[in-house]
Amino acid sequence: MFRDHKEARGIQYYSLFITFIHVQCVHADMHICHNIICNHESFVTHLNPIFLLTTTNTNPINNSTMTSKSIEIIKVTCKDPTEPSALSEGVTELFQLYFKELYELGCDLGFQGFQSEWTDLPGKYDFDRMGGLFVAVEVESNGSGSRSMISSISSSKQVVGCIAIRPLIEIEGIEGSCESICGEVKRMYIRKSHRRNGVGNMLANAIIAHAWDLGYTEIKLDSLERLIGAVKLYEQLGFQRIPPYCECPEQDHVCLNLSKQP
Repeated sequence: MFRDHKEARGIQYYSLFITFIHVQCVHADMHICHNIICNHESFVTHLNPIFLLTTTNTNPINNSTMTSKSIEIIKVTCKDPTEPSALSEGVTELFQLYFKELYELGCDLGFQGFQSEWTDLPGKYDFDRMGGLFVAVEVESNGSGSRSMISSISSSKQVVGCIAIRPLIEIEGIEGSCESICGEVKRMYIRKSHRRNGVGNMLANAIIAHAWDLGYTEIKLDSLERLIGAVKLYEQLGFQRIPPYCECPEQDHVCLNLSKQP
């Protein structure tokens, strides 16, 4: 149990360099421990995890370790030959699942040209063009509990979540704005098998920190009211509702923004 409400508030960004460790044990048929580690220094190393979520199952009889897996948040360029091919393949797969799931919910993203995104990665999410693409990957930890190597990623199925950012240019005439530039968060998606365990929070915090690291002072995003979990997460992270900054034919279209605190 948390000692007070502040302990349960999750990851907070009070500076560009923080370390957060949150441990919660759940007693069921197995003891499950979640350790979340955030280290801003990881941003400078390409394949080092930015966030780490470990899940360890122990034998309730002798307390010995049975299995141990980690969810790691890492950056993906989709053009670096040293990256495991499973990473870009996983991103493509997640983008397709994202499109399919929204279509099944009655939203067709064809008007955004979304289908071309997974054939042109990194495209608008290029790190060299004020963009970025991060994924959550599931890897097995070794018996000693130390971090596994990202190079062990061999299957696209290990890529369980993604999120991206691109530069957003507003032109005068859209909601009365003048030409300005900020970041736009896009393509947050998590496999159904890995939802409700903190992966979305980790991905969102990674992209926020990356946005501030790029020099953005504001980030925006658009979503749909029917995506209740996603909208709730963004609002919990401090995003505020704003007038529409982009076109969308959906009736429950919602736009949000987050400004960097001085």
